[in-house]
Amino acid sequence: MLSKLALRNAKRSMRDYAVYLLTVSISFSLMYAFNMVVFSKDIKSLNQMMDSLPIMISFISVIVIAVIEWLVHYMNCFMLEKRSRELGTYMLLGISSRKISRMIMLENSIMGTAAFLAGLLAGTFIYQILTLIIMNLFEVRFSVKADISFPAVLLTLLYVILIYTFSMLRMRKKLKKTKIYDLMYAEKQNEAAIISNKKSHWVFCAASVGLLAAGCIILYVIFHNTSNFSPFLLLAGFLLVIIGLYGAYITLAGFLIKIFLGKNERKFKKDTLFLYRNLSAKLKTMSFTMGTLAMLLTLTLACIQSAMLFNKFFELSALNRCTFDAQVSAEDPAVLTEAADYFKKTRGIKSSLQVPIYQCGQMALYEALDQQSYAVDDYAISYSDYAGLRKMLGYEPVNLTDGYYIIHAYSNIKKIVDAKDSLPYTINGTTLDLQAVYDSPLSQSGNIGIGCIIVLPDHLTDGLPTDQTTLVIETEQETTVEDYDYLTSLYSSDEDFQNRRANNWNTKGKIVSDSRASILIFGFCLYYTGLIFICTAATILAVQQLSEASKHRFRYKILSNLGVSDRKIHKLIFRQLLLYFGIPLLLPIPLSVFIAACVKNILLEMITTAVFWTSVSIGLGLFLLIYLLYFTATYVGCRQNTF
Repeated sequence: MLSKLALRNAKRSMRDYAVYLLTVSISFSLMYAFNMVVFSKDIKSLNQMMDSLPIMISFISVIVIAVIEWLVHYMNCFMLEKRSRELGTYMLLGISSRKISRMIMLENSIMGTAAFLAGLLAGTFIYQILTLIIMNLFEVRFSVKADISFPAVLLTLLYVILIYTFSMLRMRKKLKKTKIYDLMYAEKQNEAAIISNKKSHWVFCAASVGLLAAGCIILYVIFHNTSNFSPFLLLAGFLLVIIGLYGAYITLAGFLIKIFLGKNERKFKKDTLFLYRNLSAKLKTMSFTMGTLAMLLTLTLACIQSAMLFNKFFELSALNRCTFDAQVSAEDPAVLTEAADYFKKTRGIKSSLQVPIYQCGQMALYEALDQQSYAVDDYAISYSDYAGLRKMLGYEPVNLTDGYYIIHAYSNIKKIVDAKDSLPYTINGTTLDLQAVYDSPLSQSGNIGIGCIIVLPDHLTDGLPTDQTTLVIETEQETTVEDYDYLTSLYSSDEDFQNRRANNWNTKGKIVSDSRASILIFGFCLYYTGLIFICTAATILAVQQLSEASKHRFRYKILSNLGVSDRKIHKLIFRQLLLYFGIPLLLPIPLSVFIAACVKNILLEMITTAVFWTSVSIGLGLFLLIYLLYFTATYVGCRQNTF
């Protein structure tokens, strides 16, 4: 009997809470797809760095499991509240709470199994898309094929079992403490706000804002001055931000009442009273949930925006580390001939150049720019070599005027130089004025300068000691990781690079491959986490509003009887949903931009202001697109449930 009842209830819940079931299915499909990526031998073979992908995804999966378990438990409690009279009736008929717990567990098992099976089907399709993206990223041919990974299926099943087991244990504990009276009259009981005293409300509000500000200040200090970094301060900063965020949303309802309902002329204007009373009452009783949703949305935005920043960082970092197809630096120029011969035979050489890197015998430039560097000297190259490098890379030619010098530097150093009125430089008794500063990629991570290089007139480099000579090559065919491995075997006699004949060597193929692997590892994991978070938060908002629309249908019927048109009621529903979905974003959006700015600061000089705002804007756009889909689905559902 209870089995048939559980099956009927499960079917009804799937229909009434379709948004919730869809979100859980999407979550399981993402779990399965990423688990298939972890067990894919083809993807692992793309780059050595891919060995760390399973570790990253496993770590992210722990967070994802905790979030989905919270969603499942929240929805179980929500459905329990909506079905309180039904469950109370069961108890009055003599059915024990233990049997009712079994029935609910069976209902959840049916819904969980349906979500799991749907997730496997969708996950297989998502895996094909992920694999296609990864293979295209590494420029490897890939054909779509039906594939099932049994280890991935078993691992995903384990995650699902853990999620529903923990949720059911918590639900069972709650049902044991529930009385028949509480169930029968749950709908008639008034929900109490967390803070009802006005004076306490404003004190708590001020304290929350203070904690939020203190947390942001700590994070700002840590990320803008790495010497102040410590795990304790980092944890303290994030905890203060989370506590402050919760406190702000707990006191948010009081602000709305004060702002929108404080004055009579505003209170009774059009439909303001109806709209904001509904909203403020809900915020009072859902304030803690709103705080949780705000935290999830903040993490979502931070993950997506950080993913964009990391992707751009690795892309730009690859260009700066190896701007040329191949490059080798050595103290003895004679050893560079072997590399040149190799690339001439294997890849073909379009152009090449040996560039002596000179020691200036001082650190006047680094000191003038207040730059920390492991270099022991300012480094310089001759103008003729610089012109040759620019020609190889297709940069616009530049002329050097007598009595002047040029600086080629990273973007952050260029900003410092641009801010100075003048920057004279003295070399061998000759003082030069700065003509220009450029920041295009030029392999300045140790091959041609460290962060910046001075371009001197040719006659001033005569007699300067040479630190090393760098061979740069543009090949006819693209270089690969195998070319880098050959250079490693050529110039290093051990795996630890202790005994080597060259100072540095690299190929664009190796750097690009590593960059793509880093983008994949960081980007995919952050997007994965962000997508789960936004779906969870948006599902809670959607289900709450869909349930309220059905529960308070009589309110809209009264409005209709009073002469309010259907179009006006639809507009009222739209405004209420817009506020309900918009309020959780009030703090997460600026907080996520702040977190992204902190992440930008640790990504060194690669991320310029323009790149930062572009990445943040794209990340915010992707987030709002998904958020808008849930909003639209909720609006359509509310319109249908209202009439």
